[in-house]
Amino acid sequence: MYMNVRIPLPINSNPGMVFPPRRFKTVHDVAHFAARLLDGILAHKEMLDSGDLPLERAASREKHQPLCMAQYYRLLGSCRRPGVERDSQYLPKRAQTNPDIDEDRHVVLICRNQMYCVVLQACDRGKLSESEIASQILYVLSDAPCLPAKPAPVGLLTAEPRSQWAQDRDALQWDERNRRNLELIETALVVLCLDEPLGVNFNARGFTGATPTMHTAGDRDETNMAHEMIHGGGSEFNSANRWFDKTMQLIICTDGSWGLCYEHSTSEGIAVVQLLEKIYKNIVDHPDDDNGLPQHHLPPPERLEWHLNAQVERRFAEAALTVDKAIDNLDFYVYRYKGYGKNFVKSCQVSPDVYIQLALQLAHYKLYGHLVATYESASTRRFLHGRVDCIRAASTEALEWAKAMCQGEGANVPLESDREDDEEDARKVKFSIYSVSICV
Repeated sequence: MYMNVRIPLPINSNPGMVFPPRRFKTVHDVAHFAARLLDGILAHKEMLDSGDLPLERAASREKHQPLCMAQYYRLLGSCRRPGVERDSQYLPKRAQTNPDIDEDRHVVLICRNQMYCVVLQACDRGKLSESEIASQILYVLSDAPCLPAKPAPVGLLTAEPRSQWAQDRDALQWDERNRRNLELIETALVVLCLDEPLGVNFNARGFTGATPTMHTAGDRDETNMAHEMIHGGGSEFNSANRWFDKTMQLIICTDGSWGLCYEHSTSEGIAVVQLLEKIYKNIVDHPDDDNGLPQHHLPPPERLEWHLNAQVERRFAEAALTVDKAIDNLDFYVYRYKGYGKNFVKSCQVSPDVYIQLALQLAHYKLYGHLVATYESASTRRFLHGRVDCIRAASTEALEWAKAMCQGEGANVPLESDREDDEEDARKVKFSIYSVSICV
């Protein structure tokens, strides 16, 4: 489902998520908020290593069944590796099953295409405090803009087609220092991308309507912020300020917008969302007004220097063309419908998920006059190492319902058809969840 696919990760595979924007008055605020996020990541890692992660149970359809938690342990410190024919994954060993593991815990920061390694917990000096982490981040924010040489956009290579990136990665490894850089990135708990915000007109190309929005950061709307998280905006903006292979990339802009881009192969979205929502809730519930950064006598973060041969340097222009073309071909806008929500749908004795799936089928039918194969995931975490199965939403019943909705023959015909299709979709969801639909 993931490892054999050869197309680039951004847009095609990696989801982007936008969280409620923050208000930053100074660069110290940026560093302090980033430090609190990283401190929460480190605390979560400690909970995983101690085996204290609570077991989740099913909330619907035979409630309270235990759910497999394996994917939660693959979020931090993991990375996808490109292959010429098939990709692979780097997954860290679990400290719970390997009590002799005694290693540093670090993150990689990317700012203005410069990469830095920040050690959050070292074997010889323990865990950094929030203020110590913030001081390290502030150093990066101050150092990256002042470097005389324009950095090579190595991160752009991770946006290439997978087979091409595999060849370029092999070319990078001719130098031992590059091999160490790759190891530091791949084994980091997360990558933290410190971005300059996209221009307010970035997503206005070819768009003539107003965008209803809930969250804004200055003059930027949710559509603009979503583009930032999904792909970074292109080679002239922040797409080189990424490492798209990394499972979790936290993205913080200096204007207060922030979010996530994550590589999908190790985990489903629910595990990622729950982790960040827990960390963010703790930040909101326990605000720290003391943003002062006392002086700490810590060594500065290590800046990762790349040593490139002509073969790799020639690839940057091609990688830029690839990602820019993909972004130019993306039509993506965020709308918010305020007429009603899932509670109203539930009050009509209809599943909100089924409702949305049927709405998608109806919209496609009204535009093109037919249905196409449609993917909707159903969790199979009731089984060991379960991920998802496919709900086949484009059914014969859905087609008949869409036709009925377009006939306008009378109120009762669509309603009766709607009820039948709701029951059919619910049956398919149940089959997928319990793996009845697996073909052998």
